[in-house]
Amino acid sequence: MSYLLLVIDVQEKLLKHIYGADEVLRNIIKLINACRILKIPIMLTEQIKLGDTVEDVRKTAGVEPILKSSFSCVKCEPIRESLEKIKPEKIILAGIEAHICILQTALDLLKLGYIVYIPLDCIGSRRPLDKEAAVQRMIAAGVIPSTWESLVYEILESAEHEKFHEILEIVKS
Repeated sequence: MSYLLLVIDVQEKLLKHIYGADEVLRNIIKLINACRILKIPIMLTEQIKLGDTVEDVRKTAGVEPILKSSFSCVKCEPIRESLEKIKPEKIILAGIEAHICILQTALDLLKLGYIVYIPLDCIGSRRPLDKEAAVQRMIAAGVIPSTWESLVYEILESAEHEKFHEILEIVKS
């Protein structure tokens, strides 16, 4: 089954207000690195009016962000077009804010029939309660909760996977 990583709105102006921002950012970068090793396509988004994507995220992903004004990525035509080209079956969502763009995107992707994974250590909101409410709502709707590390090992399936040792280096870092 094919995967896609969609990293939503990890922008400087917003990140500094996110509860536990340093840990969320560190985990997102580890997830991006793992997806690159596993050749999982990566898309980045930027919410208009919130400035640039965090430089480390942009550099690590190696792709240009897609600008959007809608909160749900699904309502952005260039993102929908990319999804149609890539044709992933499973979409991993990471980024901010959990209770706005992550939530609305997850709900819309589920409606379209995608399997949606949320590594909970790779999403954030300004207030913990907002994140918790969004997570509960997404799980109730059918999103699969995980952590970045658990999800990556699920994709690997075995220590015999050819990329296991490269992934292990990310885990240890």
